[in-house]
Amino acid sequence: TNEVPHDLSYILPDDDYRDVDLSNAAGGENIYPENTKTLYEVALGFKPGNYMVHFYIPAGEYVSRLEQAGMVPDVTHATRRYLGARKPEDSPYDDKRIFLYFVKDLEPVILRVFVDTGCDFEKCVLGLIVNKCYLKEITVPTSEQLARA
Repeated sequence: TNEVPHDLSYILPDDDYRDVDLSNAAGGENIYPENTKTLYEVALGFKPGNYMVHFYIPAGEYVSRLEQAGMVPDVTHATRRYLGARKPEDSPYDDKRIFLYFVKDLEPVILRVFVDTGCDFEKCVLGLIVNKCYLKEITVPTSEQLARA
């Protein structure tokens, strides 16, 4: 394994958002591996600020939605903007608690960074630690390995 730190920072006005595509697509942040034998474990933390983050996996599919019709995160709605949102205190920059796992050609993972009202501009810093893990096939797994799989 090999850990690679990488920060993404954006300055946004209040009541505005930016979609951050972590994939290798055009305009994406290129955080996906290019090799089929590589897995990226990404630890994600946020520097303090007046912002929140929604997750879309794959793009356009809300991770934090409820079954009731219309109960999806919506940054333009006064109360649903907080539905499932992760704030800096949920995963501090120096104590990362959100982990994402990426393999080659995975559907795009989108982070919608939204600045709440109450400030003119906010600097949003997303701290990533990309742990590059190299995969190898175990042709004849032991019973213990099968139990853990």
